[in-house]
Amino acid sequence: MAAQSDAEAVDVRVVKALGHATRVRILNVLRDRELASPVELSTELKIPLGTVGYHVRRLEELGFIELAKRTQRRGAVEHHYRARQVLQAIDADADAGETGEASRRGPAAEAAAVARAAAGAVARGGFDAGAARADRRVVLLDPHGADELRRALSRWEAAAERIARDSADRLARSAAAKPHCCTVVLMHFDVAGD
Repeated sequence: MAAQSDAEAVDVRVVKALGHATRVRILNVLRDRELASPVELSTELKIPLGTVGYHVRRLEELGFIELAKRTQRRGAVEHHYRARQVLQAIDADADAGETGEASRRGPAAEAAAVARAAAGAVARGGFDAGAARADRRVVLLDPHGADELRRALSRWEAAAERIARDSADRLARSAAAKPHCCTVVLMHFDVAGD
């Protein structure tokens, strides 16, 4: 198995950090305020303190938040955390990738961006819509099947782009039409270890 590059290691951290809706919610609070303790996060997010504490520890281990100060509270020590600068870099990276243009960041970075977008959608109820779907298939392919799948995925990508262009044209012609913003994901990757 090949050694993991620094970029891939960051992507794995991002996926782990943002792969759970509670972590996304905690990061959103910490991004919007200077400091917050697990007790404050628990109260604000209406999540049990033990659950918040677990996710805060994981986010700290992954390097997304850091302990900023300790405060004495009625015989106990309250820990206050802040978001680390890495969040601004992730936000800028995600914003750059949401233009609809082909990505120059590579598949690993795109997979991390997909994980962030999906985690955010879960937190905001984006998968509650009737048309929402998330499908996954693991398939065994011979060389001919692999080529056939690549061609099918290229046709799917072209169809999605055509549909988006046609929709943009119709939206431009109709002042009454309300746009529906969604994310469409196409991923194809080898199973780890193969």
